[in-house]
Amino acid sequence: MNKRYLITAALAAVLILLPCCAAFAQEQTPPQPTEGEVTQTPGGIYLYKDGELTLVTRDITGGNQMVEFALIELFKGPTEEEKAAGYETFIPEGVKLQYTTVKQDRSEFSVNLSRELLDLSGDEDASAKALTQIVRTAQEVSGIQNIGITVAGEAMGDQPQDAFDALGVDKSETGTEGSTPEEQSEGGGGLLWLWILLGVGGAVTLGVIAFFVARGRKPAPGGKPATRTSSGKKPKR
Repeated sequence: MNKRYLITAALAAVLILLPCCAAFAQEQTPPQPTEGEVTQTPGGIYLYKDGELTLVTRDITGGNQMVEFALIELFKGPTEEEKAAGYETFIPEGVKLQYTTVKQDRSEFSVNLSRELLDLSGDEDASAKALTQIVRTAQEVSGIQNIGITVAGEAMGDQPQDAFDALGVDKSETGTEGSTPEEQSEGGGGLLWLWILLGVGGAVTLGVIAFFVARGRKPAPGGKPATRTSSGKKPKR
């Protein structure tokens, strides 16, 4: 009987700890494509048609740099056929991608663009639409919701400007997350720690129960368990 209780307790502890393992796995950084891998897969860029933001499919080559290639494709604007169909872009001609950065935990993806983007200054509506195109395209390909956009400094070595501040556009208007990457990380970490505490607490509780059950059924001296009569008294020898 003691073995049965111990096995039951062990199985219960495993079942409690399984969700912890699953939660921990979800917190890990997703595997990255092999360096140097180049593929061509359908992707999407965002253009406007009849005033509505619309996803347009494009073949994007790039492998682990697909976001960069998608943005370069976006900055080309609509093709002649797309223009004829009514598609348009609010991103100024000549905007170039300078570089991109991504946080190690993939909580934020940032792009740095050339200063042609600031040609939109003074037109808040066009600025919001252009930044939305960039944000949504980067989200579509990267799978990261928090997108940062900066503009290159005026002179070499100058600090880049935040494009949202420079153009007077609120981030929430473009669909990028308003919370900071640190807040997002803390939220996910809190859930993980909750699962761990629940699992450890459950395992300890089951272990204590198993210990007392085993101790309560300890054999009487002589190697044979004591027996009792129906009245609760030990039988006379």
